[in-house]
Amino acid sequence: MSTAIENEPQLKRETSDTTGFSGQEKQIQTVRLEPTLDTVDEGYEVYVQTLDSKLQRTPEAQAAWDATSKRVARKFDHWLLAMMCFMVGVNYIDKAALAWAVLFGFKADLNLVGKDYNWISSMFYFGYLAGQIPSVYLTARAPLAKVIGISTIIWGVLMLGSMGCKTYGQMLAIRFLLGVFEAPLVPSLVSYTALFYTRKENAARTLIWGAMQGAFYLVFSLVAYGLGHINNTALRQWAWIFLVIGLLSVVLGAGWVLFMPDTPMKARFLTEEEKVVSIERTAENMYGTQGHVFQWKQILECFWDPLYYITLIYVFFETVPNGISSFNTLVISSFGFNQFNTLLVGLPSSIVSAGSLITWSFLARKYGGLRTIGLAVPLIPAIAGMASVYATTYGDYSKWGRVVAYWLVNSYAVCWPFTQAHIGVNFAGHTKRSFVYGSSLVFFATGNIVGPFIFPSGSSNYSKALGIILAFFCIQFLLAGVIRAYMVWDNRRRDKLYGPVDTKAITEGALEGLQDRTDRENKSFRYVL
Repeated sequence: MSTAIENEPQLKRETSDTTGFSGQEKQIQTVRLEPTLDTVDEGYEVYVQTLDSKLQRTPEAQAAWDATSKRVARKFDHWLLAMMCFMVGVNYIDKAALAWAVLFGFKADLNLVGKDYNWISSMFYFGYLAGQIPSVYLTARAPLAKVIGISTIIWGVLMLGSMGCKTYGQMLAIRFLLGVFEAPLVPSLVSYTALFYTRKENAARTLIWGAMQGAFYLVFSLVAYGLGHINNTALRQWAWIFLVIGLLSVVLGAGWVLFMPDTPMKARFLTEEEKVVSIERTAENMYGTQGHVFQWKQILECFWDPLYYITLIYVFFETVPNGISSFNTLVISSFGFNQFNTLLVGLPSSIVSAGSLITWSFLARKYGGLRTIGLAVPLIPAIAGMASVYATTYGDYSKWGRVVAYWLVNSYAVCWPFTQAHIGVNFAGHTKRSFVYGSSLVFFATGNIVGPFIFPSGSSNYSKALGIILAFFCIQFLLAGVIRAYMVWDNRRRDKLYGPVDTKAITEGALEGLQDRTDRENKSFRYVL
């Protein structure tokens, strides 16, 4: 396996004359990197060929290019974003299936006792951990659309296999394998979004497909409500939920394999001109379009990067509260609702989740990202809601007042897409970014393994678990401030060392990004707040 450590690209300075907006000729010096065979991005040559015309572009030509760029972004929205939304939504309801199944005889049918249900919930994330090493390798080298599609087909088949489980051990095995094959999805999907959208566009799109978690949970809660009324069939009540989700996953995965492009250059719905524009758009993200070489030096760089460690700690504190997803229906039922009312009463939580994500996507689109703001501010209503539920554990309080406060907790769902967007644009180098994704998902899985065990088994009082989640929300809020402060400090430090990022620096940074340079190696790279 080539590491590309010794094959450093050679710098070549070229000078070209161009005309400024004032009509006066000025000289612009650009730095071009002579490509090496092992690390050069597939879009490198295309971008280099556009450099001269880019530098000599008149205001009229620039306006025409901007119009084409917007048209390309709209095409990506029409052709790709919808499929991303379906993928995220189906992936989420796949993990949420347990919370519905437990209301319809799941525990009794599998003879679950004690902490068995907690272990079944957590076992998925043990598989998730085991899948991270192959996941990092695949997202650094393999065609992303194929990785996403094939993984989806496999986990759909495993969901169908869940219907046949009759024992605790069989379900543990299925849940472990589900985690293994779902491990590549998040890093692949975040990288896939970064291939087609600029840094400014990226956060809004990530939030839009992230909103599908709440939207699909809302829709499939109603589906589960209907399926739960099916009786007197060969299938157990809860197995109908797995059947529907499994079939949907297989069909969706096949669609990704057959129809989704791996890179902008392979998008059949783009004209040749639009493909060139798409490369120029994303080249200036400074992290290229697709890697082909696994570079160990980029992994080593992570261990010297403070932002890497801060981000991982944030992810852990962000994901332990996810344990509430498997116990969501049990917490609501503890307020005094029966099994069917629990499903209906829980629906507004999904409305809060999806609504918050959509609202923040509009804000991110309008104001240009808001990544670090989005890591903190959505936690405020979640903290207020959880504090209210926790404070009213004992006493004669209205169950409706408690459940309304509980609905607010789901606003914290906004933070995870912002975390993904933060990783997607603030770590460059294909291997480094894949490793950061993989590392973050190790902490994501660890948090999700821990999460279910803060809930007592067989209890009708979850106050201790809710108090722990409240504390984690508060720590997460503080860590978001640390991430922002560090990035502001480092951007100012790099400005002093290398000068501010102007048009020339952006061009040089784009070329280095297409040579698979990391954010630390690329002098023009600055963190996006």
